Amino acid sequence: MFRKLRMLDYKVTDSITKIQCRFLDKLMVLSTYAGTGAFIWWIALAIPFVITKTYRNTGIILIVTLGINYLLGEIIIKKSVGRGRPSNLIDEEEMKINKPKDNSFPSGHTASSFCAFTVTFWNCPAYFWIPALIVACLISFSRLYLRVHYLSDVIGGVILGLIDGSVISLLFNHLVFV
Repeated sequence: MFRKLRMLDYKVTDSITKIQCRFLDKLMVLSTYAGTGAFIWWIALAIPFVITKTYRNTGIILIVTLGINYLLGEIIIKKSVGRGRPSNLIDEEEMKINKPKDNSFPSGHTASSFCAFTVTFWNCPAYFWIPALIVACLISFSRLYLRVHYLSDVIGGVILGLIDGSVISLLFNHLVFV
């Protein structure tokens, strides 16, 4: 099973290199930088939510969820799995961004993005969560496009973000903000 998954990872990585162009290069670099350190989610959602009365609880949930997501994904899972990145197999001059130095699984950009989407999905109207989903997908795809993650890393990040965002939203909404 792992061999088939690895082969799929390689096929997807190879396929994506065939669609590269200047416009997508710029869009994907911008998208990936927006997702670095969950920057876009802090600036666009967490901070504005916390300072507004209507969405303060959602902002608190998002801040807690992003913190737990980071702890689980970057500190525990990524260090435990220790998977190398596709960029390790690429020459430095082929890269459009600096090569990340940490491990690959799960994608932290994807995990935090889907974490933010999920918190908005459970706690906000569609005019918040639909754009969050679009940006989360764009950031996630940028990680594949820039060859710093395999498909399975991104899928792992999606799953982690969905679980964290759902569990913490439900816990807060049913136990804390009752």
